[in-house]
Amino acid sequence: MAANRYPPASLVVTVSAAVSLSACAGRQYRPADSRAGVQVITAEQIARSGASTAWDVLKREAPTLTLRDTRGGRPASAGRRGRSSIVLQDAPLVVLDGVRLTDFRALDGIPAVTILMISIYTGIEGTTYYGTNAVSGVIVIQTKDGGEPE
Repeated sequence: MAANRYPPASLVVTVSAAVSLSACAGRQYRPADSRAGVQVITAEQIARSGASTAWDVLKREAPTLTLRDTRGGRPASAGRRGRSSIVLQDAPLVVLDGVRLTDFRALDGIPAVTILMISIYTGIEGTTYYGTNAVSGVIVIQTKDGGEPE
């Protein structure tokens, strides 16, 4: 009788593998590191920074963003450091209490003392949660009087 080429039906094989996703820039993401592309700025950090507006907070506390002012001190441009968008929109998407803002320059009108938390999505999480308009990153601001975090 010839040897059976197949394992017995009762044999159970368990395979464990680390799953990783590759983004366009070649950076590896593992599910355990899903928060790796998110920076959180708390109300305590905002108070310590001495910033007066959300724009000032981001200039002082968000090293992953490139923020530039006009000569008059108003917001001129915003972008992710070292990245540019495939849809030719370099400014990150801004969400204030769950509502998308149409222009990042509105950050200069949000008083820092009203902010509970700022989350900056710089990795794959931005497009996962907010769609293709978020390829340049997402700035999510939750105010003390605003709604619950998303």
